[in-house]
Amino acid sequence: MQLIPGSLLWRMANDALFSTAKPSAPCQPKPGEHLWSLRKNGRQVDCELRFHGESYGWECQCLYDGELAYGQRFVLRASAVAEAGAQRERLIKEGWGSHETSDVHHP
Repeated sequence: MQLIPGSLLWRMANDALFSTAKPSAPCQPKPGEHLWSLRKNGRQVDCELRFHGESYGWECQCLYDGELAYGQRFVLRASAVAEAGAQRERLIKEGWGSHETSDVHHP
């Protein structure tokens, strides 16, 4: 290694050692557990649960037209399901309605 003049950075003696490394594939999001969908004026809101592992827990996510608009993390799955239900009820009061004959799940 040699010091790069005018900086605190070091240059590797043989950069070719790293040039053969293959770039890693971009991360792909894991699909969530779909709970319900609502529609209003041509827009759609979907609610999903995602499990992020023991240390992070469960997340309730609301996606407006496929874009994340709201997410909240919970230690317990039951708490995330309850939040999904509260979001659904709030949206129904605002005039959103089910576009399916029956939702996948009513939390």
